[in-house]
Amino acid sequence: MTKYSQIAIVDSMTPRSVEYYEKLKKVGVNDVIVTLSRSGYSSYSEIAEIHTDIARRLDMRVHAALSTDLKSPFHDARHFFSVYKYLGYNFGSKTMIMCHPDGNVKNQAKNLHELLGYISYFVNKDDLDVAISKDYLDEGVINLEDIPDYFNLTIINPDKLNAGVDRAGTWIYTEYFEDEIQLLGYDYYGFYTGQSNQLTLDTEYVAQEGDTWVTIATRYGVWLPKLLDINDAKYEDLVVPGQHIKKKKKKERVPEEAS
Repeated sequence: MTKYSQIAIVDSMTPRSVEYYEKLKKVGVNDVIVTLSRSGYSSYSEIAEIHTDIARRLDMRVHAALSTDLKSPFHDARHFFSVYKYLGYNFGSKTMIMCHPDGNVKNQAKNLHELLGYISYFVNKDDLDVAISKDYLDEGVINLEDIPDYFNLTIINPDKLNAGVDRAGTWIYTEYFEDEIQLLGYDYYGFYTGQSNQLTLDTEYVAQEGDTWVTIATRYGVWLPKLLDINDAKYEDLVVPGQHIKKKKKKERVPEEAS
């Protein structure tokens, strides 16, 4: 059983030391998403520069993140781009829009679309990721339909069995690492890591943490209704880590005719 590739989101709470990053690498984290700017903070670039430098020195893949409260899309995009350019992030870099909607902001969905429009001027749409807490979706602060499905979707749903949203391409499964506040996630389809799991000839797959029927079907190119039928399962059934999932039916042995 091979675990999904992992990513780490780093910000002002993340230790700025080579030793800490080496610990991340030891547990399989080779892709770091650096928070370059955050709504309401003007000095974030200094922190971002340190994290970017350490990750690059350790030959880790570095991606960019904007943490936004969705109050001022234009200001957020302008400040983010200035740091993005200053630190040498290039067109083709993956970019995460981390949403922490301010409760006093009306029309969060409209502001999110506006922000994504601004960012799309210098980041390819195929390289954009929208990250949001599942709690915000559950509370209706932002609806899933408000996030265009051509963007990758990262769901923050720590300490649960899975992301809780089938559309999730990335799942933030924990907020802690080495007694530090640290967001770590599984990159289901290789959006950040570029590592996808190839279809094998095995008839069974051993489920791992974070799996759902949708992620397994997508991962192995099996039509979802067929996967459910093969496993005598219902869509709403949970997938438990360690569970053996059939990917195709075993050929039935045809009895020989009596001579």
